[in-house]
Amino acid sequence: MYTIFSLLKWVVLIYLVKTGRIHESVLIKCQKFTLAAMTLFVINIAAVSHVVESVDLVSKGTAEGYIQRRV
Repeated sequence: MYTIFSLLKWVVLIYLVKTGRIHESVLIKCQKFTLAAMTLFVINIAAVSHVVESVDLVSKGTAEGYIQRRV
């Protein structure tokens, strides 16, 4: 559902630029903002998955592919 509304938003923005109701700079700002938001989202997901995987490996006694010695 979110994907449909997101695509519809871009169609409406492009239509408004083509008809001259808004400036092209607004469309460019929206594109830059969307790209930055998607990049931030992907980086955060990668960081969270790395932390979760690291914690899981340490708690099971293996880290970096090696079995940790218990002293």
